[in-house]
Amino acid sequence: MNNINLEVRKGEIIGIVGRNGSGKSTLLKIISGVIQPSSGKVEVRGNVSALLDLGAGFNPDFTGIQNIYFSGTMMGFSRQEMKEKMDDIVTFADIGDFIHQPLKTYSSGMKARLGFALAINMDPEILIVDEVLAVGDDLFRRKCYAKMEEFFNSPCTVFFVSHSINTINEICSRAILIDRGELIIKGPPKLVTIHYQKYLFARPKNAADIRNEIIQLNKEMEKKINFAANKEKVETKPAPKEKESTRIDEQKQESKQKAFYVTNFIPKSTVVTKNYDVDIYDIQIRTLDGKKVNMLVMNEEYVYSFKIKFNIDAVEVATGSPFKNEKGFVITNAHLKNNYIEKVTRGSVYLIEWNFKCILLPGTYYTNASVGANIKSDFKLLARIVDAYVFKVQPIKNLHYEGLVHCYQYPKVKKIQPPGA
Repeated sequence: MNNINLEVRKGEIIGIVGRNGSGKSTLLKIISGVIQPSSGKVEVRGNVSALLDLGAGFNPDFTGIQNIYFSGTMMGFSRQEMKEKMDDIVTFADIGDFIHQPLKTYSSGMKARLGFALAINMDPEILIVDEVLAVGDDLFRRKCYAKMEEFFNSPCTVFFVSHSINTINEICSRAILIDRGELIIKGPPKLVTIHYQKYLFARPKNAADIRNEIIQLNKEMEKKINFAANKEKVETKPAPKEKESTRIDEQKQESKQKAFYVTNFIPKSTVVTKNYDVDIYDIQIRTLDGKKVNMLVMNEEYVYSFKIKFNIDAVEVATGSPFKNEKGFVITNAHLKNNYIEKVTRGSVYLIEWNFKCILLPGTYYTNASVGANIKSDFKLLARIVDAYVFKVQPIKNLHYEGLVHCYQYPKVKKIQPPGA
């Protein structure tokens, strides 16, 4: 690890992304005190609970109960304090009578369940999570996520490593990108993950230049942002939404309820990746009669389209067209991965069209446009435009909505006879 400078305020949720071996887990171990830095310093205010190597530090000859007491002592808790937490830990682990058996008789999954149950019930002020929620069956994983959501919505500070871009964008207030032991960019999750993906999918010959671009962008951002002015303000919620380039009068939308186009309503976060000589252009959403729009009406049909010019020969060509919310969370994606174009020739142009019904709830959404192909028996990204197009789904007066989509089905209510009548 080198040149890591990071200040985290109480209540923040920090997402950490990076390639395998980049130093993410090492950073978490330094913060949690598992390993000590050879230089520099780490100041931690508050008790830390780390979900790193679940079950690490357990004694294989101790029973589950004995290991709970043993681990609690190592964390600085008294036996009485651990006794008060025991029922919650045992209930959450849900490993039955094995809790009274030596740990050496446990499966790896059972050890992980006990480790998770222990760490999550220690009332941490700082929680460290290193992509460990793959233990147990579907029901247990959901229980783990539900418990994690309690921490995400509490004053607890969370460091969260994940390979899921959607999860980072959805729950984190800030994100950092670690590469080769260095922090190369920090900022709003969507900004960080967009550039991480650009770097991740870059051709080897372009990777160094893209890495330098990201570092330079981070330097420019640090010059513009005055962190001192925000020190006293505790940020516990995700980064603020991007400001739209024009204000839309919602009352007028409700009265019209017609799709239309606003000229200066364009994305400001577009990132273009071009690994091969392929051009993506003319990205738009149209009504079925061909009218270009970016202010959509719920439950109407539209066409999302873009064109691709191939300046190379390619085989097994596939495209992607994800729709995302403002946080970068992918809601849906139409792609040709399972129905690819067998062969394209240099100089050819293709029109990609996707007909869809807009069941998205009112809000602002972004689209991507990407194309990949089989290059030397390996699927490669040829080109991609992130946040290529932005559109808004207009609100409907008196419609109560929550979630992401509206399925246009309503509950039916009828009076029935009580049991035994």
